[in-house]
Amino acid sequence: MLAAVAHRGPDGAGTWHGTLGPWHVALGHRRLSIIDVEGGRQPMGNEDGRVQITYNGELYNFRELRPALEAKGHRFTTRSDTEVIVHQLEDAGEAGLAALSGMFAFGLWDARDGTLRLARDRIGIKPLYYAPLPDGGIAFASELSALLVHPGIERKLSREGLLSYLFSDYAHPPWTLVERVRKLEPAHSVVWRDGEIARPRPYWRLTPGTGETRSNERLAEELWERLERAVRRQMIADVPVGVFLSGGLDSSSAATAARSVTSERLRTFSVGFEAEDFDESPYARLVARRLGTQHDEEVLSERGLLDHFDAAIDSLDEPLADPSYLPTFLLSRFAARHVKVALGGDGGDELWGGYPTYLAHAYGAPYWHVPDAVRRAFVDHVLARLPVTAGYQGLDWKIRRFAGRWDDDTLRRHLRWLSSVDLPDLPLAAPWSRGLVPATLQAEYPRSSERLTTVLAVDLASYLPGSVLTKVDRASMAHGLEVRPPLLDDDFVEWAFSLPAHTKVRRGHGKHLFKLAARRHLPAEIVTRKKSGFAVPVVAWVRGPLRERVDEAIVSGALWDDGVLDRATYARWRDEHVAGSADHGKPLWALLVLARWVRRHRMAG
Repeated sequence: MLAAVAHRGPDGAGTWHGTLGPWHVALGHRRLSIIDVEGGRQPMGNEDGRVQITYNGELYNFRELRPALEAKGHRFTTRSDTEVIVHQLEDAGEAGLAALSGMFAFGLWDARDGTLRLARDRIGIKPLYYAPLPDGGIAFASELSALLVHPGIERKLSREGLLSYLFSDYAHPPWTLVERVRKLEPAHSVVWRDGEIARPRPYWRLTPGTGETRSNERLAEELWERLERAVRRQMIADVPVGVFLSGGLDSSSAATAARSVTSERLRTFSVGFEAEDFDESPYARLVARRLGTQHDEEVLSERGLLDHFDAAIDSLDEPLADPSYLPTFLLSRFAARHVKVALGGDGGDELWGGYPTYLAHAYGAPYWHVPDAVRRAFVDHVLARLPVTAGYQGLDWKIRRFAGRWDDDTLRRHLRWLSSVDLPDLPLAAPWSRGLVPATLQAEYPRSSERLTTVLAVDLASYLPGSVLTKVDRASMAHGLEVRPPLLDDDFVEWAFSLPAHTKVRRGHGKHLFKLAARRHLPAEIVTRKKSGFAVPVVAWVRGPLRERVDEAIVSGALWDDGVLDRATYARWRDEHVAGSADHGKPLWALLVLARWVRRHRMAG
């Protein structure tokens, strides 16, 4: 199992073994040395060795927690954040989780009461998978691929996980693509004791608020102060820290805040594209010059991206159908040649209302109140006349997505907008499709009296950890690089959700307050520029250089042999897409990723 995750910790490995009655306990760890490089080896125990931990991530407030623990008599032998977690939970048990602020996933064995406790950070930045074993034991790991090498885990596809993947492009926790293997949800812990796995329990809940009377100008000042505080906390390391700089608002803000809180010359990293439609590198260079950073840039050609398709997809330990994984993988590879830690700009859109869907929620109410029959007739009339030209993320694609995926419930409507394939069109074979509802539509989410705040909370709980943060974690850790997202610092997130919706979406624009704060620190070209994602030309690739791969996936594979998917639907989508009469780029890309993963891991239906 350790060999399967060696890329996550190339600096060393360690194991610990113990027994309790009939149970044998084995903890393993692969290390990426960042804090207390010499003394922070794991697994790590308390004073008498009865509490042991294997842990991935960073605890940003470990220096604040340590004095109180020392005052209670706990003895420390390292400078690491790991040892703080050991003593915090040794002292307070499950209640001690609420005091932890950072990004983490860990397994803590306590021989005093024979429990194994697994826990994951509040936002879900670091992953954690677990599965029951036939003898009543439990196995857990940072990646699904590590569990798949365990002899007690059957390589069988999960119906719930597969349905979630086809609907959302990722398996919504607690499901995975593997039967009986679970993904621990963010801000949850789960306990194993004497052959039994308890139901996972939340140790923190987001509480959206709507009350705020101060002016936007004063709030903007506080926003930037809080951002600098978050960046300062997340730059704690005993090795150099760089910054991913795309030239967008979020990464540029993180880089600017980092420059203001460090006396050392900052190092920034970006990738550019030969295709101008996808290239943001001029904006990244503009910010780098303004900040005086040591800026490193790698230019990627379309051929270069495609040449790394196999390596990138194979680095995914579970299917994730986000095409931006490919450039993220290559950016991480580039940065990892120079640093072990990088700050990223993830989370800004989900906190401050940056996606087009949020505008649709904020301003689409008149359309939603039109009688259903009239609305559907109008939608059919308009959509029938839209040319299929712009493709994935183009204007016609967005109009079809928002107008055509109607649901009376705000949350269901939003989740359907995010889906790649709508419910009636899910390409499952009949035996698999009966009675199934995607997990993301069944989950419980925080709700607010404000529609937009509710939707933001949904994305923070689902899309962000399930897709965005999974993408960044796997792409970076594939190269032994740790990426930290200061915009998702615990305190910053809680404060952002205490503010009313009008501070985020206002006058037809998203990120109102964030842009107001950034305007005082960033070039105007960065603040006012149109949002641009880290995209690749999926539509053109599926019609061109990846077409043969799509054909191969449709012709053969376990997905069809085991009667899981409906081959005829995919064949029709392939034909329509190649002919240009429809845009099925996203579901066909999802099929490519899924088919390669199933084949590589020899999964059965």
